[in-house]
Amino acid sequence: MPFFAVFIFLLAASAWAGNYCKLSADSIPTWRGVPFLKQNAEKLKAADAEKAERDTLRLKTSGSKTIQVTVGDGGTEVEQELHLSVSGEATDGVYIDAVLSDVGREAGSERTATLREVDEVHFRVETEHLFLHLGDMTWKESTLGLSGLERATLGVAAGVKAGHSRVRGAFGFDELHSIHSTFQGVDGQQKGYLLSTGTSEAYVAVVPNSETVFLNGVKLKRNEDYVVNYAGGVLDFLGAIIPGVEDEIRVEFDAYNSGGMQILKAADGSYRGKHLWLDVMGFELSSDTARLRRNTWTDEDRELLKKDKGKKFERPDSLGELERPWMLRRMGARLRGQLWNHAYADLEIGASQADTNTLSHQVGGPSGKAYRWFLSSDSTEMQRYSPIRVEFAGDYLQEGFIQKNYQGTDRNWDSYLLKENWDLDTAQIAGSLRYDEISLRLKLPAAYFLGMEWGYRRSLTEEENWNSSRARAFLLHKNNATESEISFIRVVSFNAYEMERYQGTARAEVKTGMFRPFGSAAYGVWLKDSEEIQNDHSEKADVKSGLNIVGENWNTKGTLFGTRARTGTSFKNLSDSLQIAGFEHSANISLRTFSFSHILQYKRTILDTAGSSNSWISEESLDWGNSNSPFSGRASYRLGLTREVPYVPIYKAVAPGTGDVKFDSLAGVFVEGVDNGDYVYEGMGRSDSADAVRASSAAMTLSFSLIPRAFGIRHGVLRDLEFSFDGESEGRDTTGKNLFLPPFWNSKLRELTSGLFNGELSILWNEVQNRGSIEYKVGTESEKRNTSQGYFENRIWHRLDFVYAGRKNELWELIPGLEIVKLETFQKMDWKIYEATASWKRKLPLHFYVMPKGWIRKGDGKDEMGSLDAFLRQGALVLGFDDEEMIHAENEFSATYVTTDNEILPYQMVSGFGKGTTFRNAATITVDANEYLSLGFSYVIRFGNAESGVFQKMSMEARAYF
Repeated sequence: MPFFAVFIFLLAASAWAGNYCKLSADSIPTWRGVPFLKQNAEKLKAADAEKAERDTLRLKTSGSKTIQVTVGDGGTEVEQELHLSVSGEATDGVYIDAVLSDVGREAGSERTATLREVDEVHFRVETEHLFLHLGDMTWKESTLGLSGLERATLGVAAGVKAGHSRVRGAFGFDELHSIHSTFQGVDGQQKGYLLSTGTSEAYVAVVPNSETVFLNGVKLKRNEDYVVNYAGGVLDFLGAIIPGVEDEIRVEFDAYNSGGMQILKAADGSYRGKHLWLDVMGFELSSDTARLRRNTWTDEDRELLKKDKGKKFERPDSLGELERPWMLRRMGARLRGQLWNHAYADLEIGASQADTNTLSHQVGGPSGKAYRWFLSSDSTEMQRYSPIRVEFAGDYLQEGFIQKNYQGTDRNWDSYLLKENWDLDTAQIAGSLRYDEISLRLKLPAAYFLGMEWGYRRSLTEEENWNSSRARAFLLHKNNATESEISFIRVVSFNAYEMERYQGTARAEVKTGMFRPFGSAAYGVWLKDSEEIQNDHSEKADVKSGLNIVGENWNTKGTLFGTRARTGTSFKNLSDSLQIAGFEHSANISLRTFSFSHILQYKRTILDTAGSSNSWISEESLDWGNSNSPFSGRASYRLGLTREVPYVPIYKAVAPGTGDVKFDSLAGVFVEGVDNGDYVYEGMGRSDSADAVRASSAAMTLSFSLIPRAFGIRHGVLRDLEFSFDGESEGRDTTGKNLFLPPFWNSKLRELTSGLFNGELSILWNEVQNRGSIEYKVGTESEKRNTSQGYFENRIWHRLDFVYAGRKNELWELIPGLEIVKLETFQKMDWKIYEATASWKRKLPLHFYVMPKGWIRKGDGKDEMGSLDAFLRQGALVLGFDDEEMIHAENEFSATYVTTDNEILPYQMVSGFGKGTTFRNAATITVDANEYLSLGFSYVIRFGNAESGVFQKMSMEARAYF
């Protein structure tokens, strides 16, 4: 029977189901409904409540369109974005949801940390019984225990709902490949895990929102437990989740792959009766051979693939290995029923067929079937219907069905759970898989339960050399306030050798009240029967205990944990092989003008093969005050000892002269905000080529403002003063040192691998009638970068800002300053800069204004070749128009004259002006035509004997809001 014919047959078979008894509301966790449409019942009720408003405005449109064209001497750059959203009720009962997002970022093309979204377009219309989706979509199948699918694609999807049944189907194209990445955590490292660590990929661009993250077999929640930086694939854990070396991290995600063009065909259906549920699904993923022939393959490539008998092909050109066309089909059906209000049955079948080269009939691929079953005499968690519950469960997976990707919800063969609970190593799996389990649970008075269970897992080969038998007896106490359990476990397994485990576990937790203690303990012994293993006896003890204290606006939680493992030739001759001890603490408090959060983890690990090591991570943040407080600010502290890859700034090359970042080869730095830049700043990304290293880091930030008059001071100098401070310090060392505090002076910073500290203190005096102000700023900044040539810079600056509002409609400003710079990079350079700017702004009739300005800048210094000197004088005239509502236009013409004895100077010393005279004219205009349309224009021209020629740069921008 054809593959999808079986699917249609199973869907039609659901029609016989009757409506005789109601399903239990607290059935087992796998008993879940699947929403048919995005407009759920609550949204429909809300829409009915607002019917009067919808009658006048049924569809709501919002969005923006931006286009920016920059023309420089070296070329043209075009940046554009379009966001358009249309949603609402087109007519009674017909809902529309349309999105057009064109951000100028082709999927998979960017290698920077700025990737958060890609171009997207879709149109969706739905009614109570129908829906149609066109464009970009994520097709998700998540109802079957054996098989699932979640894939981003471009195509069409449609669905029909009638009575208790619904059917969906999809057809789409994409250029993705699914990746399954598994790796261990690193003690002390919470952020910066590269998803490519557990794969053969050097660099991956992850499809946004396509990832699924498991920690020790438990699925985590996106943006709550973790976040992913999709460009380059960087995983950061959040909150109190800090993986260690004993923890397994598994991530499943889609990555962009321009060479892999696939076609998706998928369909599913369901029936939801009162006592019977049926789910049927099927999908086919295959290489788009038609597009590959047109875009990628040559005629010679196609002939090679046709003759493929399982070999790898290297192309004679530079394109590398020839990727085989492939196909995967998968189908499944799940039937769930309930009788007499408690007896429960859950049955599922699945089938899979693959082909590793769809152009050749000689290669083929794996194929197989799968079955799973679950039977229970009482489907309720607390055994509401019977004092005795008997359950049978199991599955059978043929070897051709087993794949790392496209797994379902059961995860019975999860690698971490197999190792932790069954003493099985997934690397030894061969052949088909079989799992059987039976359990018996007796309900006792006072919410106690006594139970026994037995399970057997094995691979079905002739030798059957991969199996495990697990028996457990337990006593459980569970109610709304507390939960506790004692278990005794025996596991007999065979991997590369036979092994027996005898283990006892206990756990308890208080779930209500202010004081909520919790704890767990486990002790086990292992007997290994192998001539190749010298230490065939081992024992392991784990203990964890803590207290969670919960208040109305605060909570604190402390945990102590420890592990000890011992091995030897007998239980009388055991020696330590692993010792882990540590503690965790977290706290949160949130009041009206005060909030504090704290997390701390310390871990000490002793291995007989690697010695002892420490790891820690600590982060505290404190916020106080608000805009009306006399004293407000924020402080934070972070401490870490881990292994990780550092973040680095990423700059994207653009057409020469069209960017705003220029590389100063003399100082070895990128300088931002310049006229004739050849780069643009793209954000911070991971240095994928660098290896992870042991890094000890410490960082602190502090910012505050102090307003004495808010204390009630009404007289004297303090009444008009405001104090503020902003500072940060961060240090990182990879040479073996342990940092507990960041550097606060240069000598400490020089000893580290990299780091920075900066701080600026500001004192502002405002005249009581607001006719003038004086602000003094003093600051310092030191930075050390980890580069091959070395980089260390120290800056100290002083700045005064005098503002005086004299007669009506005029403003005077004088800003003198001093900057001292010491730079060590390719060479040592020191210089001082004395400067002052002065301006007078006069408002004219009809919203015009005029502002003459003057600027002098004197720089003196030296380098290894001799002295550095520059004297800059600039005069400028600004003419502008500002109606404060619609139009702002300004034209600034300046003449800059620089004298120096040096031919080459650091860019920072003279702000990019060369020796001689430079004339510069900069014109800008922005027009807010209305609340929906904004236009912008900028034009810069530089010429003179200090320039190599005439430099021009024009930029135009239009932004429309819908």
